[in-house]
Amino acid sequence: MIKVLASGSTGNCYIIQAGEEILLLECGINFKNIKQGLGFDLSKVKGCLVTHEHKDHSKAVNEVMKAGIDVYMSEGTMNNITFDFKFTYRMPHLMEHGATQQIGGFKIIAFKTQHDVAEPLGFLIYHPQIGKLLFATDTYYLKYVFNNVDHILIECNYSEDVLPQLPAWRARTIKSHMSLETLKEALRAWDLGNTKEIVLIHISQDNGDPDRFQTEINKLTGIKTYVASPGLEIAQQRK
Repeated sequence: MIKVLASGSTGNCYIIQAGEEILLLECGINFKNIKQGLGFDLSKVKGCLVTHEHKDHSKAVNEVMKAGIDVYMSEGTMNNITFDFKFTYRMPHLMEHGATQQIGGFKIIAFKTQHDVAEPLGFLIYHPQIGKLLFATDTYYLKYVFNNVDHILIECNYSEDVLPQLPAWRARTIKSHMSLETLKEALRAWDLGNTKEIVLIHISQDNGDPDRFQTEINKLTGIKTYVASPGLEIAQQRK
């Protein structure tokens, strides 16, 4: 199961469940909302992946660690988060580009993404019960080709046709977030033969058009496409 608790600049958190095991992707919302999304049962949670240090992705990291959940991130991300180690009693686990990490039944390969932070990562996640899942957000493009992925959670932040109207202070958008056009280019280059669904995440509230993005990606790929909104749940089935 994929469950969206929050997606966007105000907070990001996703639940991936494979059988009796759960993996959290990001913890950028209040911990009480994470617990509520988990049905107040943390016993199945094997870990939490954090892509980078911005608060909308890491807000609850201290509370997550205090609750006994192992957190995984890059060294650059760790160095730019304020940890209360007296509060958490533990250190985050470090990941780096190309390295594989086993978390319960989940096997994760971290890869570099392109964002205006210290050391951002994306994650290719495998579990025998759900297959391969790609998670990539806050990156203005991807250097790598991802073929035969079963499930895709990927950023589609804005469309390039809004760029002439962007004020100067929003110019960082083109060097920190993925556009609809860049996503289309990437998807055209990938073998999507095994892909069951595409979930569009981190759509800009000001510069995004969820209905348009969903329609255009669905038309391009022929694959069921969802817009990540709080409460969205997608049951997972492998071929």
